Amino acid sequence: MDFTRKAKWTFFVVTTLFSLVPPLSANHTSINDTAIEMIHVGLILDAQSWVGKIVDSCISMAISDFYSRNHHYQTKLVVHTRDSGGDPLLLLSQALVLLENFKLDAIIVAENSAGVKILAELGSRVKIPIISLFAAGLSLSSFEYPHLIQIGEDESSRAKAITAIVEAFSWRSAILIYEDNDSARPILSNVTGFRLDQHVALRTSSTDEEIVEQLVKLMSLQMTVYVVHMSPILASRLFLNAKQLGMMTQGYAWITTDMITNFMNSMDPSVLESMQGVVGFKPHIPASKELRRFAIRWRSKSLNENKNLEEMEMNVYGIWSYDMVWAVATAAERVMTRHPHILQQETRLNMNFTTIWSSESGLVFMDEMLQSRFKGISGGFQLTNGRLIPKEIEIVNVFKGDRIIGYWNPENGIASIMKEENHTETNSTSSSKLEGVIWPGGTMNIPKGWSLRGKRLRIGVPVTNQFRELISVVHDPQTKDIIVTGFCVDVFKEAVQSLDYEVHYDFIPFEDANGRMAGSYDDLILQVYHKNYDAVVGDITIISRRFAYVDFTLPFTDLGIGVVVPKINNDIWIFLKPLCGDLWITAAAFFIFTGVVIWFIERPINEEFQGSPSEQIGMIFWYSFSTLVFAHKKPLSNLSKFVVIIWVFVVFIITSSYTATLASMLTVKQIQLSSRDNDVWVSSDISNFTFETRRRRANHSPEEYADALRRGSKNGGVSAIINEIPYLKVFLAKYPSDYTMIKSKAITGGFGFVFPKRSPLVQDISSAIMRLREEKRLEMMENKWFNSESSFTTLDPESNPNRLNIHSFGGLFLVTGISSISALGVCLFQKRQSIKIHLNGSVDSLKGYFNVKIIG
Repeated sequence: MDFTRKAKWTFFVVTTLFSLVPPLSANHTSINDTAIEMIHVGLILDAQSWVGKIVDSCISMAISDFYSRNHHYQTKLVVHTRDSGGDPLLLLSQALVLLENFKLDAIIVAENSAGVKILAELGSRVKIPIISLFAAGLSLSSFEYPHLIQIGEDESSRAKAITAIVEAFSWRSAILIYEDNDSARPILSNVTGFRLDQHVALRTSSTDEEIVEQLVKLMSLQMTVYVVHMSPILASRLFLNAKQLGMMTQGYAWITTDMITNFMNSMDPSVLESMQGVVGFKPHIPASKELRRFAIRWRSKSLNENKNLEEMEMNVYGIWSYDMVWAVATAAERVMTRHPHILQQETRLNMNFTTIWSSESGLVFMDEMLQSRFKGISGGFQLTNGRLIPKEIEIVNVFKGDRIIGYWNPENGIASIMKEENHTETNSTSSSKLEGVIWPGGTMNIPKGWSLRGKRLRIGVPVTNQFRELISVVHDPQTKDIIVTGFCVDVFKEAVQSLDYEVHYDFIPFEDANGRMAGSYDDLILQVYHKNYDAVVGDITIISRRFAYVDFTLPFTDLGIGVVVPKINNDIWIFLKPLCGDLWITAAAFFIFTGVVIWFIERPINEEFQGSPSEQIGMIFWYSFSTLVFAHKKPLSNLSKFVVIIWVFVVFIITSSYTATLASMLTVKQIQLSSRDNDVWVSSDISNFTFETRRRRANHSPEEYADALRRGSKNGGVSAIINEIPYLKVFLAKYPSDYTMIKSKAITGGFGFVFPKRSPLVQDISSAIMRLREEKRLEMMENKWFNSESSFTTLDPESNPNRLNIHSFGGLFLVTGISSISALGVCLFQKRQSIKIHLNGSVDSLKGYFNVKIIG
């Protein structure tokens, strides 16, 4: 009993002593808890979405990893998570609830919603950072919303990347399919690098029937390049319906933005199967050991906590959210270190609906976050103008998964996946920089960007039969076949045959029940505009006003118009017209003067210049004028030779100029088109041609042209025909010896083939026409139909060749005059010296004679 009492007493005393001394571990924890400043952060996400679950788990891991490595920090993040259910209104409501219940220092939003802009406004009022893990579709500038931080690509970068792909594969245009909401709609105004043939907006609430209706409309177009920018849920339905309609087969090209590509790992296998061959973009996260270890830990943790994540993989938003938490936690610690008292300050704001907490540390906290610089699992973390933009974008090809085929960045454009090995960058956007793309249908052949899809083109042709060499339509009475021939038809057939794909077509005459032309050429062109014809082939003039309705290929004939006139000239004195009267008189005077000079020099020593006075006068005229045909005799004196050389040069220049001017006057019959005595036929399709007197007529046949020109304007005909050069070529091929043509101003664009606006065939046919021209096959077809040896000249019909006057040869006459006078002067001087010497010799002889006589 004593032992028992002692034991009980001892136990009581020991227990009392231990109860009076607080445990060390408990005391340490209490001290730490009172020293740590809690930083409250709100997290709003769609808890049922795949991205929401990944972001939530990644943020939880980020907080655990950060403070296990930095256990000595004086601050600690406390995350308050709220579920928005993907509803923008609920997103704002949850934000207000958080602000009412907690003194938040930041709010993280993990969904792409129109409510982000409202939260950006809210952040500016309560002065706390709003961190959006999705780049808002609308352009939210850091200047307008200084408390907003966005992660991911902006619309400008998306548009530039899309443009780079379109240009890399030489597609001329594409069709944009986007979701009609604030997040996706802004891309429409940013796509400027290529032509959008059409854009289709789909709503999230669109039914499958409405989606199919839009896709069927797109199938009726010729374009086969589609750019898709929408939410993953709507994109899944779009591609499933596109596959059922046969739009995921060979010849089609589909490009998706990161809004879709980032979520492909969460899509249903049936959706991925329908997306085979798609080319998409996604942010590039550099591979690293840290990222690999994190992904393994995350997957292990997620599988243990949620078996539903078994088929899901890490997403870029989870990686970004992990790094963002580290940036927030680091910024909070810096604020505590540098501004220890500001975290304690707080106010209450009345937001009408509720009274919410507001922290005074918001501006400092935001500034510290913007200065964050560290290497995270996503690579180098750095905010620029309130935005974290990936430095590089992966270009992926969906085929049994997604594989990287290249990279793109704003500075260097498209780069090869081998760039890290060869250490070279390039500005090239060529598709050769990309790995082989497997397109829809499992083919590696690059889609052309458009397709006729086996359609036979209905090609309208005019029915005039006036210039059959250009276009002719004949109905075979026996076979009932329609035979269309002519130069225009041959050019079109050759151009189509030179294409690297087949084009099937039928010629449809534009005629009424009586077999006549069913309207004007403008009416025929409007048939293409109204989609009754797919094209028009014939003698269709390229005129600016027609471009409002259709597109033309490059011209395959000469540009402009010409004037046809008769070659006959009734002026018997036309040979005198090349030289003006003063020039005729001056030239004749110099002929005579030169002949006199030569006669004066040559007469004493040349027997050809001897004889009676009449013979010598005849010799003067004959010798000077014989230089015209260079038939003059060879002079003996060097002075004469000098004069003749100069004079022959002058004669050569005068005769050459005379011949050229006379040839121009004989080639072109000078019509005074402004005179009221002359009538001119002008084609009714030609405008802006300035003639005071003209008759506008529709095109007549070559025979009617010839008859009108033969009769002339005085006999009810015309003095000239003004029409486009191809028509006149046909006319001159039939009457080459009687008429000639003068080319004029290129006020028309020649003949071209007509296609609907923005038809891809326009460029291909134009390229084919250029090849035909370069290979001279077009010239061969012209010779076949036109006989292109007709008479052409490049003179303007409204201008006369200039007559030659004395001014034109003043210098030449001056040179020959001076040379002749000089030679004549030298000759006179020599004769004077000769006479003087002769006289001196005679006097000396007389003196000697008389001296001899005296001596004798």
